[in-house]
Amino acid sequence: MPSPTSWGLAARRLALVAALAGLAGCGEEPPPPALGEERVGPGEAALAAVMTERILEIGERHRAAGEPIPRFNQPKTVACATATFEVPPLDDDLAEGLFAEPGRYEALVRFANATRDDDRDKDLRGASLRLFGVPGAESLAGPPGQQDFLFNSHPALFAGTPEAFYRFVNAVADERLWWYFVNPLAPQPRSLMIALRARGQPESPLAVTYWSTTPYRFGEGRAVKYSLRACAGEPPPVAAPDHPDHLRHALAARLEEGPACLSFQVQFQTDPEAMPIEDASVVWDEAASPFRPVGRLLLHRQTIDTPQALARCESLVFNPWNTHPAHRPLGGINRLRRAIYQAAGAQRTTHNATLSGESPP
Repeated sequence: MPSPTSWGLAARRLALVAALAGLAGCGEEPPPPALGEERVGPGEAALAAVMTERILEIGERHRAAGEPIPRFNQPKTVACATATFEVPPLDDDLAEGLFAEPGRYEALVRFANATRDDDRDKDLRGASLRLFGVPGAESLAGPPGQQDFLFNSHPALFAGTPEAFYRFVNAVADERLWWYFVNPLAPQPRSLMIALRARGQPESPLAVTYWSTTPYRFGEGRAVKYSLRACAGEPPPVAAPDHPDHLRHALAARLEEGPACLSFQVQFQTDPEAMPIEDASVVWDEAASPFRPVGRLLLHRQTIDTPQALARCESLVFNPWNTHPAHRPLGGINRLRRAIYQAAGAQRTTHNATLSGESPP
C-alpha cells in the first residue's frame, strides 16, 4: 500500500500538471524580452518542489542500501586542484562586480564526469570552480565571500528549460533515463542530438573547453555566459596511459611538472531572442558575440591524486547562488538549481560523512 509520503508526492504532481495545463497559453502574447530580462514560467515553484523531492528520493535509495550518495550531476570526481584566480585591469565595460578591480583570489576547481566512471568512455565533462574571499559575495551556506561557477564541456544543455528538466529528473528517478528521449507522447529528438554531440573523449581536463551553458547577470541590465578554456600559449596536455582514471593521471602529471593556466571568459547577450535567457539548450552565437577574457585561473604545481585531495572536493556543495549580486544567476534552470542543489547537497554530504565516520559538515 502506498505510503503517506507517496500519496503526497502523487498529489503534488497532479496539482502541478493541472496548474501547467491551466496556465499554458492563456493571456495575450507577451512583448519580446529585453536584454537580461527573465520570464518566470507558471508553476515553476511547484516544479522545483517536486524535482527536489524526486532527487532526494534517489539519494534515499542509496542511503537505505548503506551506500554513499553520489552527486545527481557530474558524480565522478576526476580531480580536485587548488588554484589562484587573477583579475587583471579591465576595460570599463568589463569592470563589474568581482571584476571591478584587479585582484587575486584563492580558488579550488573540481573536474568531473557527467555519468561515466571510466574516463576512457565518451561522456560530458564538467568543472566546478569556487573562489574564496570575494568581497560582496554571498553564500547560501558557509562563510561569506564564496563565488561558485559551474561549467559543462558542451555549450548547450539537452534539458534547457524547467519543464524539460522536470521530465528528465522524473525519468532518472524512475530508473528509465531512455524514456526522457524516446517517450512517444513527448519525444525529445533535439535533446537526444545535443546529448550525443556533447559526449567526448579528451586527453586531459585541461584539453577541454568548458561553458556555463546558463546565463548570469553582469551588472544591471546585462547578461553573460561564461567559458573556461586553455590560456593562449599553454603547452599541450600530458598524455596519460590507458586507464579508467586516465584524466586524473593526465592532470596529475601536468601539475607535477609545473602550473597550468585556464582563461576565464565572458560572452555578452546581444540579442534577447536569438540568445534566450530562459532556454539553456540554445547556444549563443560566438560569431555574433565573441567571448572576452576577464581573468585567469592558475592551477598550482601540486600533487592531486591523493585521497585527501579527492575527499576535499567530495565534501563541497557547489551552487551558482553562492555569488556576488552583480553576477546573480539568470533563467529557469538556474532558478531551479538554488533549492535543488542546496537540498541534495545537504543530504549527500551529511549521509556520506556519517557513513565514513566523520562529523557531518
